[in-house]
Amino acid sequence: MATACDLATILRFDAGDPEALQVALWGCIHFLLSPVVWLWATGLTLLCVAVGALIGWWRGRWLAGVLWGTLLGPIGWVVVALQKPRPPACPRCATPNPLGRRRCPHCGLDIDAPLPPPPA
Repeated sequence: MATACDLATILRFDAGDPEALQVALWGCIHFLLSPVVWLWATGLTLLCVAVGALIGWWRGRWLAGVLWGTLLGPIGWVVVALQKPRPPACPRCATPNPLGRRRCPHCGLDIDAPLPPPPA
């Protein structure tokens, strides 16, 4: 006997017939353990992770994009998209520089000038 697995169907069962309710609950358990349901859930989660990583990469925060995309899905995409972009790092010492600064506060390198070639 195939029954629908939703709350409305379960609430319509007669309280005096616990066997019918048990059959319906077993049907729900079999539905939830179906490999097709798990494949869909896994595929949607991987899609959310990939889109979150892409948005995070665009904002300079790919790991945050992966984490928020995994935990919250599309809501996590919005969280990552609204974060401030990561400040650019100095090419010499890798210290993050505030946006708009022309000189590195740590090593004094002129960020706009090209780097000299390394000594041979």
